[in-house]
Amino acid sequence: MALATACAAGCATPQTWLYRPEPAAERRPLLVLAVAVPPFQDARANANTDELMQYAMPLFPFGWQDLSHPEYEQRHANTGTWLWKPDEDLARATVAELNQARIFKQVAFSRGVGEADLKLEGTVKSTRYRSQMFSYGLSVVGPLFWVLGAPSDSFDNELVLAFRLRENGNDKVLWEKEYSRQIGKTSWIYNVQDDFRYPELAKAILRQLVDDLGAFADMNGRVLPVSGK
Repeated sequence: MALATACAAGCATPQTWLYRPEPAAERRPLLVLAVAVPPFQDARANANTDELMQYAMPLFPFGWQDLSHPEYEQRHANTGTWLWKPDEDLARATVAELNQARIFKQVAFSRGVGEADLKLEGTVKSTRYRSQMFSYGLSVVGPLFWVLGAPSDSFDNELVLAFRLRENGNDKVLWEKEYSRQIGKTSWIYNVQDDFRYPELAKAILRQLVDDLGAFADMNGRVLPVSGK
């Protein structure tokens, strides 16, 4: 019982969103166009199931969570509160990554498109989080198996983002694509895994976004204003 209580206390560590973009590219912008990035639209399902403490029930093999909005929960398998606003934080990360890539003259986070030439709209389609805390059907005695080397918990993070590049003014769609990344890990008490891996998933998606928009800039250089490479 003391071991289970100690674990619950240790799992209360809050996590803060932190995103570091790639180093700046050493080139002139591929397109002399300004891009506005508004907060992303939230198209996630509205469903959170938190039965993590069921692991303490006799005969239950594990407790579980299945969260569409994981930032709303105060606890997760290995962490506490997540200080994260997906619609805004992911948009700002996109701005930082694209500015470093120097595809466009300027990319700015904006709640209105203003005088920008283009707007890049993002949609958060999934931030699904699933976890299991194992008790092996032994209730609060189950954590004794953790000491012996049995897994204590597992989790999965999923991030699905869709992007659409439009001309400002006429809303003509120039380019669009959806990206999906997942990561899953298992923890032991001697090797507890961080279960807030969304910055890592965002990095993988945004690096691919940079490549794809770079290819778009190359392909459309004869139609859109270009500064030269």
